[in-house]
Amino acid sequence: MTHDRESDRVESELRRLILTLELEPGAALSEAELMSRYGWGRTPLREAFQRLTGDSLLQYTPRQGVLVTPLSIFDFVDVMDALAMVAGPSASLACRRLSDAQLDELGALVESLQDAATRRDFVALADLDYEFHARLAEATGNPYLRDYQLRLHRLAARFNLAAWLREGAASASQSEHHAILAAL
Repeated sequence: MTHDRESDRVESELRRLILTLELEPGAALSEAELMSRYGWGRTPLREAFQRLTGDSLLQYTPRQGVLVTPLSIFDFVDVMDALAMVAGPSASLACRRLSDAQLDELGALVESLQDAATRRDFVALADLDYEFHARLAEATGNPYLRDYQLRLHRLAARFNLAAWLREGAASASQSEHHAILAAL
């Protein structure tokens, strides 16, 4: 397996561990322990660390090494404020540029989201939520807006998961996806 493919696999698994809070916010990560536990190589692990640091899911701290970025109410408010500022205009632009095929894809994703919420499969829900917003952002046709919005959605993912763990919150989130789809 090439380093790129292995680092993609390592990144995906680390992202899942962070998003599901299996790796707790603020936890120090040991390269040696992760390599031993999961059978990962040092280079792919370091590449994954670098990418997840770019997504603000991990951070390098002097004398502590790599930490899972802590969750704070201040970060939550800032991320949600930024999303609120960008999501509406982005959806409006996407609405003007959306093809019928893209609209059908979004509809299928909303159905899959509803199914994942019903099953309380929060990992699938997080993946599908990201995919829904990625497709919507892609429909804007603006790569800068897409990249910024997707970075915000990656940051929001851990907060979403924590919220979805509360009874009924995942279903409420799906009502929002249905409303977005109806507006398109």
